[in-house]
Parts: sequence; C-alpha cells; structure tokens
Amino acid sequence: MNPGAADPFLAVEGWDDSTAQQWADVLELRATNPSQIQLRADLIAAARLTPGDTVVEVGCGTGITLAELAAAVGPAGRALGFEPQPMFARLARQRLAERRLSQASVEIGTAEAIPLGDATVDAAVAQTVLVHVPRAAAALAEMCRVVRPGGRVASIDQDGDALVIDHPDKELTRRLVAFSSDHRYADGWTGRRLPRMFRAAGLGDVTVSMRCHLETEPGNFLHAVVLHLAESALEMGVVSDAEWRRWTGALAELAETGSFFASTNYYLCSGVR
Repeated sequence: MNPGAADPFLAVEGWDDSTAQQWADVLELRATNPSQIQLRADLIAAARLTPGDTVVEVGCGTGITLAELAAAVGPAGRALGFEPQPMFARLARQRLAERRLSQASVEIGTAEAIPLGDATVDAAVAQTVLVHVPRAAAALAEMCRVVRPGGRVASIDQDGDALVIDHPDKELTRRLVAFSSDHRYADGWTGRRLPRMFRAAGLGDVTVSMRCHLETEPGNFLHAVVLHLAESALEMGVVSDAEWRRWTGALAELAETGSFFASTNYYLCSGVR
C-alpha cells in the first residue's frame, strides 16, 4: 500500500456533498475542543499579525481559523483563504458573512498553487494541511513565495505515530495507529519534520512547540477520528471483519462505561521569510 493511499483528504475536490458535510461536521466538532481553541490562538500569535496586515490561510476548510485571522488583522487588513473543497469554501464564506468580516474572502485553490504574486502578503499559515499534501515541501515553498521578506510562515501539523488510544487489545491498536500514520496522511511524520522543512525552505528564526489534544468523552472529535480509522482499516484490508467487530465492540464498551481515552499531538512551527 502506498503512503497516503487511505488519506481521506487526498482528493477533496471529488467528494460528494454527503462526504463533504460529514467531514465539515468533524472539523466543526474538533474546533470546539479547548485545546484546539488555544492551538488556533497560538497559530495566530506565531504569525505576529498587526491591524492592517494581509494574511493567507491555505486549506482554510470551513473558515474557523480564517475568521479569527480576519479579526486579528482588523477591518483595515485582509485575510485570504484558499480551499480546494467546494462545500468547505461555501461554508467558510457563509461564516464570514454571518460575522460581517468583509476583510476576509475565500477562493477555490490549493496550497501548491497560491494565485498571488511574489512577496505580496505579510504572513501565510496552514492548519493540519501540509500533513495531507504529497508534495508538502512544494506547498511550503509556495507559502514562502507569497510572503514578503521579514514576514512569517506558520504551520500546525500532526504526528501520526503520536495517536494514543486506550484499548485492551494492544497489538491490534498498534496496527491501527501504524496504518493511520503511514497511509491516512500523505506523510504521517510531517509534524516532527516541520523544523527541518522550514529550514530547508530558507526560513530563519525557526521555532517549534507541541500541543496535545486529549479527550475522555465519546462523541467528540477523537472518538469520531478513531471510528473513521477503524472503518478505513477494514475497507483497506488491514483488519479482518472479525478483528474490526472485536476492536470496535471493545471501544464501545469503554465509551459506555465512561472509560474512553484518546489523544494526539500537534506541532506548531514558524519561521521568518
């Protein structure tokens, strides 16, 4: 199986509306977690935005972070979002309109081809985008290209091997986590590789820090992620039907008894153009 073969975000342009809405709901659910709220605040702080700045967000999704970026640059600034998934882009525009953030806009576009001139913005950011891009170095180079000298580039990405799930079946859980890291991201080690990628892109003053997203309640973001993971592993033949039933059944018992536990690590890296 090729790296990224089971990455659900590899071809978002071709999703049907049902799939797009399902993942939009997952992103909205993730955004409510206190650690995610703090993570977004830290991303914006890393961009060192001031009122009147122009900031780009690649892969802006449903506009959660973009709206906060727009608030950071104020009415005199600009927040430009680029998103390849059409429903996500529509939902992002709706969010901006509801909040009357006229300084922000969303266009269909990818991180690998930002439709802006060289050195035209003050900062470029990405939230869990590069981890899903097969040519992440090229995408990072594009982010650097559009940022003016002295501006900042910042990215938050996961480390697939850092997914922790409490489950009585250690062997099968380890197999599922390895499958997730190796095949449900373009590169599951993107998080740990960010500092090296940033330096290779020519960025200076590179810093990196880690944030943990932890959940102990079923029905939240990581619970949904774990269930998607198990379903994908079944579809790809990584686990048998009997193993899937056994593993998900034990997970359901943990959830029912209030013993669900899962966490994952995010790495925030920033640098100066």
